[in-house]
Amino acid sequence: MFERYEVSFDWAKSDGPTGELKPGSGRGSDADLPFDRKLKHSLLGAAAVGAGAEPVVLPGQGASARPSAAVPEDEFEADDEPMTQTGTDLLELGSWQILKPAWRGHQSAAQKLRGQSERVKHATDGLRTQLLQTMKSHGIGRVAVTSPTSGCGTTYTTLNLALSMAAIPDVTTVLLDLNQRAPGLGDALGHKPVQSMADLLRGKVSYCDYLERYGDNLAVGLNSEVPPNPAELLQSQSTADVLDEITGALTPDVILCDTPPMLEYDDVMAFLPQVDGVLLVVDGTKTVAQDIAQCQKMLDGRAPLLGVVLNRGRLPRKKARRR
Repeated sequence: MFERYEVSFDWAKSDGPTGELKPGSGRGSDADLPFDRKLKHSLLGAAAVGAGAEPVVLPGQGASARPSAAVPEDEFEADDEPMTQTGTDLLELGSWQILKPAWRGHQSAAQKLRGQSERVKHATDGLRTQLLQTMKSHGIGRVAVTSPTSGCGTTYTTLNLALSMAAIPDVTTVLLDLNQRAPGLGDALGHKPVQSMADLLRGKVSYCDYLERYGDNLAVGLNSEVPPNPAELLQSQSTADVLDEITGALTPDVILCDTPPMLEYDDVMAFLPQVDGVLLVVDGTKTVAQDIAQCQKMLDGRAPLLGVVLNRGRLPRKKARRR
């Protein structure tokens, strides 16, 4: 799942989509051509017409007539066709494969985190399955993961959930660190981010240059700094445009957003118009029922609460003594 993906550019090294050079095309040996024409020939194949080729003008036709005998029509028209073919290849390449792969060491760290605890892995896989089924049945694609207060394990839960989804080859996931109050995904992955999420949301940096791939179906956007206006940025039009661009270009099945605590900041409330649902992470050792009820009240009528994840649950005293 986390093998480094190497983009193949074999199409640029081949003879091009038109195959072998046909006799009568007027093209000489590549060894006799300048570098720029060699490059064109390598990209376009037989579509690159040699400098010495002269079109044959039929009687009654002007100088602008299309060539007939010396250059077959399919070869002449190929001058436009291979460019279209190349553009199509780039568009296909530009969906997920154009995203730069994360450094191998960071992918290894993610893989180790995935297999660190079998009990956590099984619990996360169960949460993943339930969440994916709920999302599919309700047509949900974007999920904000939050908590009532800080320290409930939102980042840990979001990251493990993303890695669990990435274990399904057919599920594509985008993970964004939108907790701009205390970014933590980079530390969890052993990855020191160098770009600011604020620059991405303002449109200063393209998602192609910002997101990094972990395997073939997980793209991660980390955050390097805390902006002065996180809540205002999350409810700006530029943020909506960037998310729409990512959704339209990558068409991910799931976009997971790690966000700040609901009861401490208004970031989540500002971001609700951009998500389809909210997953609430609570701490069994400190979260009280009143906190959960207050979060439910804040979400009522604004975004569906997809579920409540209990983190750090306490064992009953009898079982605790046995251990």
